[in-house]
Amino acid sequence: KNAEQVKAWVKTILTERTVLIDSLQKLSLIQHVYATDANFVLVKVENANATYQYLVEKSIIVRNRNTVTLCNDCLRITVGTPEENLVLLESLKEFR
Repeated sequence: KNAEQVKAWVKTILTERTVLIDSLQKLSLIQHVYATDANFVLVKVENANATYQYLVEKSIIVRNRNTVTLCNDCLRITVGTPEENLVLLESLKEFR
């Protein structure tokens, strides 16, 4: 029924995922971006707990995967809209 809308959403997510991954890889905070076919990206950071808390304080919600086996210092970031991704990236650039 809404096939065209679904196609548009999928196209946006795929485009934004590529932009997000490319941008994350340029940040010194990000140690590794794991390959993905999903609508989220797993990244290894210097300190997942501190980074997570900083983002929460800025009302940016990601998933702290630090306590998951083999995911030490990892955050799971859902691919958002272009505007949401920009806010996330700008906030990560400011994090110290």
